[in-house]
Amino acid sequence: MVFFSKNRVFGLLLMVVTFFDVYTGLAGLFSIIVVNVLAWLFGLNKKNILAGFYGFNALLVGLGMGIAFHPTPAFYFILTFISLATLLFTLVFEGITSKYGLPFLTLPFLATIWFAILASRSYTALVPGESGVFLLNDLYARGGYMLVEWYQWFGNLAWPLAIKVYFRSLGAIFFQYHLLAGMVIALGLLIYSRIAFLLSVAGFAFTWLFYSAIGANMHELDYLYIGFNHILAAIAVGGFFVVASYWSLIWVVLLTPVISLFISGSILMLAPLQLPVYSLPFNLVVLLFLYALKFRERRLHSPETVVNQHYSPEKNLYLSQNEKIRFPNQQYLDIQLPFFGIWKVNQGHGGVYTHKEQWQHAWDFVIRDEADKEYDDSGSKRTDYYCFGKPVIAPAAGWIETVVDGIEDNEPGKYNTLNNWGNTVIIRHNSWLYSKLSHLKKDSITVSTGMYIQKGKVVGSCGNSGFAAYPHLHFQVQSTPYIGSPTLKYPIAHYLVHNQAPVLKTNAYPGLNEQVANIPTDASLLAAFNFETGHSLAYSTDSLSLGEGKWVVENDLWMNRYIVDTKTKARAYFVADDQLFRFTRFEGGRQCLLWYFYLAAFRVPLGFYNGLQVNDSFPPDVFPKGPLLLLQDFIAPFFIFLKPDFRLQYTVIHQDLSGNHIGLHSAFKPGKGKQTMLFNIEVFNRILSFSIQEGGRLITANFEE
Repeated sequence: MVFFSKNRVFGLLLMVVTFFDVYTGLAGLFSIIVVNVLAWLFGLNKKNILAGFYGFNALLVGLGMGIAFHPTPAFYFILTFISLATLLFTLVFEGITSKYGLPFLTLPFLATIWFAILASRSYTALVPGESGVFLLNDLYARGGYMLVEWYQWFGNLAWPLAIKVYFRSLGAIFFQYHLLAGMVIALGLLIYSRIAFLLSVAGFAFTWLFYSAIGANMHELDYLYIGFNHILAAIAVGGFFVVASYWSLIWVVLLTPVISLFISGSILMLAPLQLPVYSLPFNLVVLLFLYALKFRERRLHSPETVVNQHYSPEKNLYLSQNEKIRFPNQQYLDIQLPFFGIWKVNQGHGGVYTHKEQWQHAWDFVIRDEADKEYDDSGSKRTDYYCFGKPVIAPAAGWIETVVDGIEDNEPGKYNTLNNWGNTVIIRHNSWLYSKLSHLKKDSITVSTGMYIQKGKVVGSCGNSGFAAYPHLHFQVQSTPYIGSPTLKYPIAHYLVHNQAPVLKTNAYPGLNEQVANIPTDASLLAAFNFETGHSLAYSTDSLSLGEGKWVVENDLWMNRYIVDTKTKARAYFVADDQLFRFTRFEGGRQCLLWYFYLAAFRVPLGFYNGLQVNDSFPPDVFPKGPLLLLQDFIAPFFIFLKPDFRLQYTVIHQDLSGNHIGLHSAFKPGKGKQTMLFNIEVFNRILSFSIQEGGRLITANFEE
């Protein structure tokens, strides 16, 4: 938690470092046990306790006290109540900072240990420690002179001073000031996150250069080991609370002098009380910066704050980038096309005839035949036009705000300049979002003001009323409820483009002359991918390694749904509506059937078109582990070169009155040098079977609900 990590290997290495001085490590362990027991007795959240949420500040307090005092019974007696104070401070700071959406970092540690140091000066039963002597004695007891000499050899390495101070600063985070401690932590940091390691080096390097450039007191870095404030701040600002990018690195550079300013000022401010600075500058700078980001009105991605925290700078970055590619504009409420079937964009945004200036973000839709004609016969009558009289539907659920009806439909070629928009329905979807459907047919409107209507329900028919020379449907989104309101650039959530082979579009803007349609929901697909919470699927495979098991659909505290493999505990998170199923991320080991299903069903439209092809992109970290992924991690904030590809195609296996028997054929293409995996999912009102072809190996799985 100190390094914003949930990596167990890293945690084990950090634990080893705390026990370089056994008595210090025992004091830290004692504090954690006391705090977690008290938190459990207090009735605090069990998951937070197990995650170390309430314990990491107590660990730091225990380590700080353990290195300062001899481990007597009186010491542990007093440490019990110091640990209780840490828990209370943790809860108080959690309550205060959470109101502003901020972390409490190590503020509880600072408050507790400062009070403990001041109070201990009047506790005669506490004996000041001699950690250096104890450390060498412990090393001798465990490994003799050889271990002592080996330990001292690391401390005497003739490396450049900057490198040695970097490692000592890392060790100082856990009150271990030896070079070896910092080297072990650096190794763990590299295992946990290449981006975090890079940021730690960059943060310290900028600090060293800044101190050298301004002639600052290098004593602060060399002997006080205060450089860890820069290291932790660089990781926090550069890749944990903020998505790693060149923008976040720029802010690491800009905040370096600010941290140094706070360090020098804090030393002088606390000197009369003889209190160490510890992590105060890190806390101040990170909290000030994160709070300041909340006031931005523009440039929200320069840098971009992390919304869903995955406790990994790489995962935060990869998932953020992948979401932008897969689901641009996903922050919007889903709006669908306001009609059934395939219509053509006759005039799009910034149109030739109308749709200008503040009304530019609108669409005109018509129906055209295979010869690209809008009408049958001569086109001299309204009824000659294919779209005239066709149903118009609500693009999203909402309340009917305005209805204008009773305006006569024009004959083709004529206009009504007095009633520009003609017969119109305006729907309020929320307090700032409205949709407008205009040029509707006279007396066709089926809704009235104040009525609540579901998405997809008919509101009227396409007509030729108002300033319209030929029958068509005018559709726009706006932020105010008035007939003449300016348009709002707003995407259509999901739709198919039919100009050639059907292509799926998500959160995009239909373009001029595109043949577009909503995804027609297929009952068989919808039932098969209806993964509601509590739903379970039992599977059996012909693979000894994958075996048998069961999937269960669950949701977390934030109502994010996921499929969990009960045997391996792997999780595949997903989002779904009545038009589209898509996986968002995978957590856990990859040696399970769920991992392959995540790759195979990464994005599945729940409407069937024979031959429909779907393309998508995986986040880079699905690429097989190895040198390429390692290199990608290091340079990810600046350049993404790993772009694993997903492709899906539909075929009909069988069709009858009870539904469609559909085959989903998908492929996972990791990239150059890696073999493509092929998948086949058979669906008939539920998922029947799933096959995996990887190289020369074929695995088949069958499912039972």
